[in-house]
Amino acid sequence: MKFELRREHTGKQLTGQGRLLVFALSLGLISILFFNLYPFLAPDHAPKTGIMVIEGWINDEALVDAAHLYKAGNYSLIACTGIPIEIGSYLQAFGSYSEMTAARLHELGILENEILVCTADDFTKDRTYQSAVALRDKLTKEGITEKKLHLVTTGPHGRRSRMLFKKALGNDYEIGITCLPEPTYVPSKWFACSEGVRSVVGESIAYVYAKLFFHP
Repeated sequence: MKFELRREHTGKQLTGQGRLLVFALSLGLISILFFNLYPFLAPDHAPKTGIMVIEGWINDEALVDAAHLYKAGNYSLIACTGIPIEIGSYLQAFGSYSEMTAARLHELGILENEILVCTADDFTKDRTYQSAVALRDKLTKEGITEKKLHLVTTGPHGRRSRMLFKKALGNDYEIGITCLPEPTYVPSKWFACSEGVRSVVGESIAYVYAKLFFHP
């Protein structure tokens, strides 16, 4: 057998203009995906009625906006989800983000009897899903039959949150979503600062994992 490192190849190849066209089309496709990534991860869907559900870790500015939405909307209750506080819990009066957010909502003028506190038992992994399970269990325990939920969160976390809440609650529930902006960067210019890049890229990876590999 003859040993060869090279061999002749005959066939059609792209011309310089062809390579330029392929490059331009590829660049255009990447640009479309790039600039539509944040809107994809942070959708806005109805219904915006029934029970408002707030992820307990959202910042104070977003919580104020959520309280305004609640007061102006057609809601029967407002539910706070979250996990136990991992750092410094012994220094404050609240053991979980859901409890802390319930107290914040009360300070913003929401009546205590309109607030549901839903704290996840397991906070070591799949925290969003565990928070959704806590909401499901709370609704069942309280005998609440409302099937329309409006999930409120911040930034590009929304699409993944809505998907995981659907997995936990089932198809009987209709779940709307509102993604309030993060205070640390402008959503349309997320790529212009480190906080935006970390948030969007991290959520993109987390969404792919939850979509393809997470099976509760």
